[in-house]
Amino acid sequence: MKRFQVLDGFRGICALSVAVYHMHIPQSFGEWAFFRNAHYMVSFFFILSGFVMVHTYGQRLATTDQFRQFFITRTFRLYPLHVFVLLLAIALEVMKLGAEHAGIAFNQPSFTGQRAPEEIIPNLLLLQSWWPGFNPQSFNFPAWSISVEYYLYMIFAGILVCTPRFAMLIFLVITLTATACLSLGLVFLMEPALQGLSCFFAGVMTYQIYQLIHDKSIPRWLHTALEVVGICLTVNLLVSNADHKQIILMLSFCALMLIFSFEGGVISTLLKAGPFEKLGTLSYSIYMTHAMVLFAFTLAMLLVGKITGHAIVTYAGALPGPMLSFNNPVADNFLLLGLLIIIVGISGVSYRFIEQRGIEWGKRLSRRGRITSAINPIKTVS
Repeated sequence: MKRFQVLDGFRGICALSVAVYHMHIPQSFGEWAFFRNAHYMVSFFFILSGFVMVHTYGQRLATTDQFRQFFITRTFRLYPLHVFVLLLAIALEVMKLGAEHAGIAFNQPSFTGQRAPEEIIPNLLLLQSWWPGFNPQSFNFPAWSISVEYYLYMIFAGILVCTPRFAMLIFLVITLTATACLSLGLVFLMEPALQGLSCFFAGVMTYQIYQLIHDKSIPRWLHTALEVVGICLTVNLLVSNADHKQIILMLSFCALMLIFSFEGGVISTLLKAGPFEKLGTLSYSIYMTHAMVLFAFTLAMLLVGKITGHAIVTYAGALPGPMLSFNNPVADNFLLLGLLIIIVGISGVSYRFIEQRGIEWGKRLSRRGRITSAINPIKTVS
């Protein structure tokens, strides 16, 4: 079965870009317009997941045994790292509580707001982005998209098993309905869930277009031209102030994915290189761990600032998080690069000792009982 290596490279670039978006270092390249809008790339993750899921499982989900196998492998693909980072987030709150008892005050008291104790169970069950009243940004806030994606997998698989003849029609209706609701402001579900439904099943439909045209012969120069135009158009939309920007970007991401799924141009060749392939491999860990790395680093710098009297952490009302700065462009850029290196390094460790072990556990469990063939897990991130 074909593996879309170029799309793996895109996944890694997007994961790093989202990590930069969550850093606020005023005099660094992280303040470029591209990175200040990188949160829209989560839509790309959803589209990519839909595209890859239907490519891999579209013809392999026909029985309840196959659904059970899919459920096990998907759960063990996502859950081990999610639970580990959630426990780490709780442990950091406990450390923060201890510091408060020692007389050190922080900008937000421990176990309050988005890290209130009542948000633990919704996070553990990955329900924080689905049920009204829960906070999608609670604890490890990037996990809001994993909350959406996990149940999208089950909806996708359930429809394929229960109504295989009408599955593609149902997927089309879902993406059109969710997109219309987002456009018109008709939020019958939480907005993150609607965003996931819209984009994931748009990715599924994009794959149907790929299936129709994938065997067409296109010269390499035309592939390259389409790749350049697709990237330029998407980046321009990303940094624009267009109305209905999220929906327009969703369509642009679908077109970009369709272009690069052929892997026929010069840029595709570059994205298959070792560093991009490695980033793609680590993308889920990068996405899931970066917030906790930033949180731990911020807490450490707050403590250092209180001891030394020289603060590099400040809070501005317009920003959703803390601002880190040495008030020097060179130092700020080195700070950003250093944090990215730490995030990638930690992601390498978490991938080896948590992700890969979770994948193996899922494989072993999925082979038990009536299941006769294992499903190879696909690396994915939101």
